[in-house]
Amino acid sequence: MKIRPLYFVLIIVLLMATAESAYNNLVFSCERTAELMGTTARVKVEGPMSPYLAQRALYEIEKIDIIFNKFSPKSEIALINALAGKAPLQVSRDTFDCINLAVKINKLTQGAFDITLGHARDLVLNPAISKVYLKRKGEKIDLGGIGKGFAVEAARHLLLIKGSRSGMVDMHSSIAVFGQRIWKIGIQHPSRPKEILGMVELSKGQSLSTSGDYAQGRHIVDPRTGKPAEECQAVTLIGKNAAEMDALSTGIFVLGPQKGMELIKSLPGVEGLIVDGKGKVTKSSGFHLIRI
Repeated sequence: MKIRPLYFVLIIVLLMATAESAYNNLVFSCERTAELMGTTARVKVEGPMSPYLAQRALYEIEKIDIIFNKFSPKSEIALINALAGKAPLQVSRDTFDCINLAVKINKLTQGAFDITLGHARDLVLNPAISKVYLKRKGEKIDLGGIGKGFAVEAARHLLLIKGSRSGMVDMHSSIAVFGQRIWKIGIQHPSRPKEILGMVELSKGQSLSTSGDYAQGRHIVDPRTGKPAEECQAVTLIGKNAAEMDALSTGIFVLGPQKGMELIKSLPGVEGLIVDGKGKVTKSSGFHLIRI
């Protein structure tokens, strides 16, 4: 019996799909990278279908990058800014949740972390219909101090609900892990690029965030004064939620070493390390730094 061309094509497609499925289920470890949100996003996944899941996590980060990018005229953040003083904007759940968390961290840090750059009182949120409004024309919001952490947390959540056994989502300044494996992470020295302060171990759903004057110089601004924050060189936090740690590390950097460490010690489940303006290192009692 002759096989018709269409049937032949269908057979080939089915064989390829079967082979890809078998490959995904046989490979138990995979790493994928992509340039997203101004840095290299790296995802490591262990478990069945790890190639597919690692790529799916990068797509999740890319989705958030698109809606958070203030430089893209069509992003939700750019639209909120364009409508400042004119009208509220109904936004996606990701955007609303991120802004809502930023408002909570603003209050927790007494204004040291502020996505409105000093105009927190003019930011109005309507949780019932996910609307965001800036009261005054010309005001802007910027999710640069929380966006990476939010994306990392979203990618980790996706991997967990898809059944990944363990893994890590790494966006350089924001990292989240899951599963039983222990991941060793180096903490870069803020003023000596080729040196690290030491190593930390992350496991069981921990997240790490570092804010500091590394490659970009004095880029962290105190929103209360509009001037560069100068009391710290770097802040590293370890906790459970990557988005919270990202925003908190920025706010604590602005608060300075004394007030910052007081806040760290008051937060259950959060540990931290601070390098002050003179290079002195202080850390909370539960922050275990492995010297090498």
